[in-house]
Amino acid sequence: MKFRRLQSPALAVLAALVFAPLGGCNKEEQAKAEREKAESQAKAAEAQREADEKKAEAAREAAEASAKADTARSEARASIQKDVDAADRKAADLRERAAKLKGNAKLNAEAASNELTKRRTALDKDLQELGTARGEAWDKLKAQTEKDVDAVEAAVDSFDRTLSGKS
Repeated sequence: MKFRRLQSPALAVLAALVFAPLGGCNKEEQAKAEREKAESQAKAAEAQREADEKKAEAAREAAEASAKADTARSEARASIQKDVDAADRKAADLRERAAKLKGNAKLNAEAASNELTKRRTALDKDLQELGTARGEAWDKLKAQTEKDVDAVEAAVDSFDRTLSGKS
């Protein structure tokens, strides 16, 4: 059996009728795919915008919290420094009084003064670190600094009792 090649216009029309719906489906599918792609891009853009807004809000909240914490730390340092300054003034007065002593009283006063100096040196170290510490480390260091302030104040009181002769 031999196949003959049909070269008639009827064959061209027939082919156009058979393949025409396929071309139309492709265009409809392509348009649908483009709409879905545009919707997907719009949803992605909206999600990105929402994420950016949440990120910006979190950054604002973090900045506010940091500012509040900085203020609280500054106030705490000022309060501690006020106590330290008061102890330093009293210690300076006690050292002036101790310089006038003689004999055993002078030796006892020097021992009390040396103890005060040792405590004050530890406190100085804490005060320096307190200026740069943050977060939980700052809280722990603040507690230690307050203990060291109490120790300096106790050493000043002991120095005063030594000078007054009240052991």
